[in-house]
Amino acid sequence: MKLNKWSAVVSVMLLASSLAACSGGGKSPGSPQGSAADKGGDAAKKVSETPAELTFYVTVNGWTDQKFMESYGDMIKKKFPNYTLKFIPQEGPQTLPSMITAGQNIDIMISSIGLTSNFLLAYDMQYDITELTKKYNYDLSRLEPSTIEIQKQLAGGGMYGLPVNTTSAALFYNKSLFDKFGVPYPKEGMTWDETYELAKQLTRSDGGQSYKGLTMSVQHLMLLNQLSAPHIDDKSYKAMFTSDNFKQAFDNLARFYKISGNGLVGNKYSQASQLDPFYKEQNVAMYASLSTTANTLKDTMNWDMVQLPVFKDKPGVGPQSYPNYFYISKGSKNKDAAFQVLAYITSDEFQEFTVKSGNSSILKDGSKMAASFGAGQPYLKGKNIKSYLPAKFAAPTVKTQYQAIADKEMLAALVEVAGGKDVNTALREAAERADKAIAAEQKK
Repeated sequence: MKLNKWSAVVSVMLLASSLAACSGGGKSPGSPQGSAADKGGDAAKKVSETPAELTFYVTVNGWTDQKFMESYGDMIKKKFPNYTLKFIPQEGPQTLPSMITAGQNIDIMISSIGLTSNFLLAYDMQYDITELTKKYNYDLSRLEPSTIEIQKQLAGGGMYGLPVNTTSAALFYNKSLFDKFGVPYPKEGMTWDETYELAKQLTRSDGGQSYKGLTMSVQHLMLLNQLSAPHIDDKSYKAMFTSDNFKQAFDNLARFYKISGNGLVGNKYSQASQLDPFYKEQNVAMYASLSTTANTLKDTMNWDMVQLPVFKDKPGVGPQSYPNYFYISKGSKNKDAAFQVLAYITSDEFQEFTVKSGNSSILKDGSKMAASFGAGQPYLKGKNIKSYLPAKFAAPTVKTQYQAIADKEMLAALVEVAGGKDVNTALREAAERADKAIAAEQKK
C-alpha cells in the first residue's frame, strides 16, 4: 500500500514528560480541574455513559493484552465501565495492511511520533480531532505546548491526536562488569570522546569470554541526535546524509563499531540484536538507547543509567524528545467515545497513575508529580532516574513521510562504515539510494 501524499512534516519538539492531564466526573476531562462549560461537560458525561466498543492498535511489537491492560486498559475500563475494550497487537509489518484488507475497524492507534508516518499517515487513517476538542471544551493549554505544536504541524493546523507520554535516550551500564574489571562507573556529563575511550577500555577477552564496551540503537540515537541534523530535507525531500551535522552525528556513533572486538556481529544493527547481548548474555558493558529501556531491563541484571554523553562543543545538550500519541482513526465508528479516552489519558487521575509507573509528565506544570516518578516500579528503586530525561533537550529535527526510507539507507551505510568503507563515500551513496527510492515513491 503506497504512502499517502502529505506535505506537513513532524517536528519532534522539546517536551518534558509522559502522560497528560485532567479530571473526571461529569465535567469535560480536558478542562482545568474539570471546570468545563456545562454544555461540554454534559455532552461528555452522556457519551461516557453510553455503551461503546473501542478497538486499540499499538504500532510496535511486543505489546500483549496484559501489557496493554496494565499500561492503559485497566484504568480506562475503570473510568468507563460501559466501554468494551479490544486490543490488537502489532505482530509484524503485514498486520495493519492485512487488517485493513479484512475490513477490521480500529478506533484508537497508539504510536510514537517516529512511526506516525509509517502507520497512521501511510494508510490514510488520520482524522482531525479539532472539532471534538471544541465540542467537549477540551483545554489544550494544560499540556506542554510543544506536544500540541507537533500535531498542528503534522495536521497542517489541525490535530490528529493527543500526547500520552514521551521518552528520550540515555546510557545504561552493567555495574557487575565494571566491578569485575575494576573500572569506574560512567558519570553524568561525560563527553562522547570520554565514552569512546571507556568503551575501548572495556572491550576485551577474559577467561575465554569476549566482552564489548558499548552497543546501541543507532536508529533511535540518530533520530534523536543532539546536533539536530535532519535525515530528509522537508522541502526538497532530498537526503541530508552528507550535511556536516549529520555526518558528525553519524560518524560519532559509527566509530564505536570500528573498535577491535566491538564490531557489528553478522552486520546486525537492529535494536534487539544490540540490546540482547547487554541484558540477556550480559557480555556488554554499556548500552545507549531510549530511556524506556529501563522497563525492559527491570531486575534482570545489576544496572544503572546516566544521561546520554554529550558533544564536547555542546555541553549540557541532550537528545531530542520522543513523544507517543493516541490517535483517533478516520474509520472509527465511535469517535466521540474514543475522544473521551484521549481526554482521560491526559487527566490528572491517569497522570498520577502513569508517573508512578515510571513515565514522565507532559503537563505544562508536571513538577508536582515528579516526586512519585517510578514509585510503583520496584526495579527503579535506587536507580539514577533523574537521567531518564536530559536536563536540556536538543532542538527538534523535522520528520517527513519518507523517514523509513532514510532509516533503511542510513543503517546500510553503517554496516559499510563498520566494515571499513570511507564514511564520506558510504553516506553519499546512501543519500543517492534514498533519493532514488523517494523519487520512486512520489510517483506512485
